[in-house]
Amino acid sequence: MLTLICSIIVAALVGAVTYKVLPVSALVILLTLVILLCHVLATFLLRMYAKKVNLKMQGMMMEIQQKLQGMQNRMMHRPTGTPKQMMQQIEREQNAGIERMIEALELFKPLYPWSFFMKRQVNTMRMAFLFQQKKFDEVDALLPKCLIMDVQSVCIKLVRMYKNNDAGLDKFFKKKTRHIRANAGNTLLYAAYSWMLVQQERYEDAIKVLQDAKVKTCGNEVLSRNLDLLANRKFKQFSNNALAEQWYALMLEEPRQMRVQQQMRYR
Repeated sequence: MLTLICSIIVAALVGAVTYKVLPVSALVILLTLVILLCHVLATFLLRMYAKKVNLKMQGMMMEIQQKLQGMQNRMMHRPTGTPKQMMQQIEREQNAGIERMIEALELFKPLYPWSFFMKRQVNTMRMAFLFQQKKFDEVDALLPKCLIMDVQSVCIKLVRMYKNNDAGLDKFFKKKTRHIRANAGNTLLYAAYSWMLVQQERYEDAIKVLQDAKVKTCGNEVLSRNLDLLANRKFKQFSNNALAEQWYALMLEEPRQMRVQQQMRYR
């Protein structure tokens, strides 16, 4: 990208000045060092800028979450309406906070010409925020322009493929988990996909997925319990509710009680 182009331009200028006084071998070494130095310096400056923006957004996110938590605590101790009205008030405040986060993503724009993947990374964050706002049409339109690499973005795409009856759902899951490393953070991914299989009454497939999850999630009580339930043909008792907020954030099921959705994750 521009970093490499600028490095080459600087090297060319240095070469134009020194080619008459240096032998060819020394000139080649000098120009190579100039390119490397310029590239490293530019990359460092870009990372510093990106880090500054990241810290600003993380601070904003913490501020929003604290405000939402404060509202929830006040409503629990001093109710000011029906549960539905209070939930609507919290959701309005949360959506306003997410809009602030989406607007803040514009701070990354100066980096687009300098980094090949930066725009896709920002699109991925924007897509996750839009999903929380339930703007699913916009999410679907943005997904092809995202980097679907982390568990959160993979889960969101799985959800949208499931909701849209996409025939590629199984292939996508297998592709994303084929070489996945064992990590407890993979739990939600396997929980979501196994739930989808159960809804489709593909119980044997769900059992195989949960057996694989034993290794890929380093073992998880919720997934292990669901595996035992399916193995014993207790299909109706299958549940991911014990995963709490991270499960409800996928909006595949509604929680049993009023909640504040605090999954404003930011990568």
